[in-house]
Amino acid sequence: MNKRTDSSGSLDRSATVADGAGDAAVAVVGTAANLGRIPQVVRASVASTPGVYDARRLRSQREIIRDVMLSAANCQTWLTLGELRALTRYGEASISAQLRHLRKSEHGGYEVVKRHREGVSPERPGTDGRGEMVWEYRIARGIPASDAGDEARAVMAGV
Repeated sequence: MNKRTDSSGSLDRSATVADGAGDAAVAVVGTAANLGRIPQVVRASVASTPGVYDARRLRSQREIIRDVMLSAANCQTWLTLGELRALTRYGEASISAQLRHLRKSEHGGYEVVKRHREGVSPERPGTDGRGEMVWEYRIARGIPASDAGDEARAVMAGV
């Protein structure tokens, strides 16, 4: 980040903020280039028009991630946490937590499957040797919550 000073020798904070924003823009552009492999249908599931009423902007984080993942599943596409981050602008830890919530019956009881993405190295490999893999995720509709309860009761009753 370039630090500039004004005529009095004081740090020009507007220049620092602008330079920082430029760095962030470069990072976003680099990430956007990786989204080319994701089908347009999946990218459209998170698109919104600023200033226009859109029910999608009123959805919860979990609902948005669910909709993106279901759209990806319809296209036979697996998504990494980084790709989900680029699509939704949510943090990877939050996305991971929401994927765990989607497994719960009260949030749909989805089957969340993960696998290693072959031939890809992580953006920030761990120094301890862990995290050397890139994981990709896909969800499938699980047993509906009402059916899951009926099935559990049948097992308990010995039917």
